[in-house]
Amino acid sequence: MTELGSGAVWADLDPREFERFRRLVSASGRRAEASLAGLADRELAVALGVASAQGALLPEALLLFGRPEAIRWHLPFHEVAMQVLRGEVAEVNDFFHWPLFRLAEELLARFRARTATQAVRYELVRVQVPACSEQAFRELLTNALTHRDYTVPGVVHVRWGEDGIQIANPARLGVDPRPGTALSGLPVARNPLLVDAFRRAGIAQRTGRGVGRAIAEQLRHGLAAPRFERSTDRAVIALLPGDDPDLAFARYVVAREHLGQPLGRAHLQLLTALIHRHRLRTAEAAALLTTDRSHARATLFGLLRAGLVQVSGDSAGRTWQLTDQVRRDLRDSAAHVRDQLTGRTGPATPAPATPAPATPAPAAHGPAGPHASAGWAIPDAGPALPPARRASGRP
Repeated sequence: MTELGSGAVWADLDPREFERFRRLVSASGRRAEASLAGLADRELAVALGVASAQGALLPEALLLFGRPEAIRWHLPFHEVAMQVLRGEVAEVNDFFHWPLFRLAEELLARFRARTATQAVRYELVRVQVPACSEQAFRELLTNALTHRDYTVPGVVHVRWGEDGIQIANPARLGVDPRPGTALSGLPVARNPLLVDAFRRAGIAQRTGRGVGRAIAEQLRHGLAAPRFERSTDRAVIALLPGDDPDLAFARYVVAREHLGQPLGRAHLQLLTALIHRHRLRTAEAAALLTTDRSHARATLFGLLRAGLVQVSGDSAGRTWQLTDQVRRDLRDSAAHVRDQLTGRTGPATPAPATPAPATPAPAAHGPAGPHASAGWAIPDAGPALPPARRASGRP
């Protein structure tokens, strides 16, 4: 991106965005690089690699800390849309030219304000099952913001619709339209400085496994895995389906976690597939996990040793299916969930809440205002995140 942003000067950066980064670091705890919070603005930009010691700026400095008007001038292809659709009618249709940390903060706040939860119990543990996993949304949003090609015209769309949440970002012609969807192989970061800044702020990890984490977080809540089949040669499109969660499976996963037997991403994928398909061949498991047959076979044998699947053979090869014990456990879990739901006196999900506004009214307090303890809000620069358990109905 070196050809972009040429001519940007320090005055094009917003001191409030540096303060936002420090608060993100403070709020993220051990996930972030704590030493960055004590640096002055210029020292911080140099430490993140987006500015030289002499003050020269890379375009990544504008994307992370720039003023909106400077971003529009120097990086005209950077734009993000947040939309809520009812059929063909857009109830919300907001476009932003904000720096990336501010965008991530705003969109996460709106996600939390629009996402419903249901509670299921395992013994004395009450577990909130969301309509969509926040961690999955966070990973896919981070991918869209940090991996997009900023030399390509287009808009990153975050769109709530009847079929779920769609996150789309422009792609360059001739490039694989689904980067990162393969769950094996070495990751390649298009914008490593942006990815590294998000990692050091504690927003995301730099492991190249964001899609895998998104899949795992959806499945462990009994939700459908993200889908990418709508991607084209011009856009990478991730869909978080809006299907109702399988509360019985979510409870089963929680039970195993509390027994010290958590399920990994590949195990969750295979078990979910076996619930719906009843049987899998090794080649089908390999295609599902986007790996080769030997790795898929090793994963299936791990489930076999754990007593979760059984194997049978025929002239066409091995077939795998759930054990009778797992099916009984799932039926018992479903019965517990039905008892909980029918025994409730109130609705399964909270009443809808009003979505967070795009930009709150200017505040009279300084940078250490009333939201400072949350580690997110900066006056007149995006909202504070709602409390962690705030939820509302689907759009």
